[in-house]
Amino acid sequence: MLTIYPNSELYKEIQKGNWQEEAEIEKYKELKALVEHLEIPVWFGALGASNPIPLQGTLPNDKKKVLSVLDKIIESVSEDELRDYRKNLRHL
Repeated sequence: MLTIYPNSELYKEIQKGNWQEEAEIEKYKELKALVEHLEIPVWFGALGASNPIPLQGTLPNDKKKVLSVLDKIIESVSEDELRDYRKNLRHL
């Protein structure tokens, strides 16, 4: 997940209209595509504070489990819930 700070270069690019952040659900869809296509043994983790739902696993062993969790997030958690979580993090 990506947190954009007001003093960053990326923030300036957003202000100029050169970049737009994806929706929260789209970020989980991107993670799902990454996990689906990883073919090397790797520890996968999305555990940062800005991730509303922590996720981790060793691939390929945990691939089905990780994909199942991602599917549940995509299908059952609303965009508003995910966005509110990130907007209300005090330390970001």
